[in-house]
Formats: sequence, C-alpha cells, structure tokens
Amino acid sequence: MIRRIVLCFIIIFAAHSVCFAGDPDSGYGTLIAVEFKVDNKSYKPPIIGHLEYTGFSIDIVSIFEGIAGIGILTQAQVYLVVEKKIVSKGVHQIKGKNQYGTTASGTIDFRDQVKPKITLVTEGGVVITNISNEGKEWQRKNIPNMSLGQ
Repeated sequence: MIRRIVLCFIIIFAAHSVCFAGDPDSGYGTLIAVEFKVDNKSYKPPIIGHLEYTGFSIDIVSIFEGIAGIGILTQAQVYLVVEKKIVSKGVHQIKGKNQYGTTASGTIDFRDQVKPKITLVTEGGVVITNISNEGKEWQRKNIPNMSLGQ
C-alpha cells in the first residue's frame, strides 16, 4: 500500500516537472510567467500572463483587471514564428506575427531551466518580459490558484 502511494507521488511529481521544464536543448514547451510593460514601466494594475514557446509559435494568455474592477479578464494571442535564429544552445532570437498582424521580436534564453528569461518587443512598443515581484504579488492576490509557469 505504501509503495503504491509513493509510486503515485513520483508519477505526479515527474509529470508536473515535465510540464514546466520543456526540452532543455530546444526550449520547446517552456512555460514562462510574463508581464507586459511600456517604456520599461509596468501597467497599474499589472498585466501579467503565461507564455509557451513551442518552436513554431509563441502562445500567450494575458491576464488583467477589467475596467472599473469588473473582474479578471484574459486575452489569447498566438505569434507564429516567421524568423528564428539559434544564437547558442538554449538562446533563440525570434520574430513572430500574431492573429492581429502585430509583430514581436526578441530573445528567449532558457539555458537556466528554472528561470528562463524572455524579452519580446511588439511593434507598438509593448515589452513582454519575465514577471516582476509586483506582478507575482498581484497574481497571488487575485488569482492564487493559477500557476503561470516559471
């Protein structure tokens, strides 16, 4: 009985770590908690999100507070990768175009699997980067049961 319980915990832990780790060589499947900024300043309240890099696309779900405190809203964007250059193992320079025609380009560095780094800039000047402490605090307060990634 105890062996079965231990085995279940090992399977659950292994599945959870695979979901967040992604492929260490390509970065495909890497999940990253992100924040959206303009002029290197966060929105107030912050706009945070979840980004997944698949190698062929960058899938982003942004999470933000509605106007006049209506509630928490989400928006999905899928950037299809139109250009990709592998600078070194684990560092990709990419350019993608989303379903609205907006282009974003930048670098994803997942050499550190625990804390992958991302910097994407849209043609409108919005910077998509790793989540800040303020963004993490907002997430814990407003959506505590949701994991955004690393």
